[in-house]
Amino acid sequence: MKTKRTMRDRECHLCDLAISKGEQYGQKSVSLGKTCTWSADQRPTEEIPAWAWSDYRVKVDVCAGCAA
Repeated sequence: MKTKRTMRDRECHLCDLAISKGEQYGQKSVSLGKTCTWSADQRPTEEIPAWAWSDYRVKVDVCAGCAA
């Protein structure tokens, strides 16, 4: 994983270690569940089909040790 230097203090998502300003860190994408592509007005009354759902992903910070 490519790392870069942080411009501010951060916290590692995996090991909860503090990442101080100037240290190397990486970013990882994690899934937080699924979201529906339809708006609330267009949803059918029956079950929503599988193709209408998409992953909701967020980037989190990880320290250089966890990134390696």
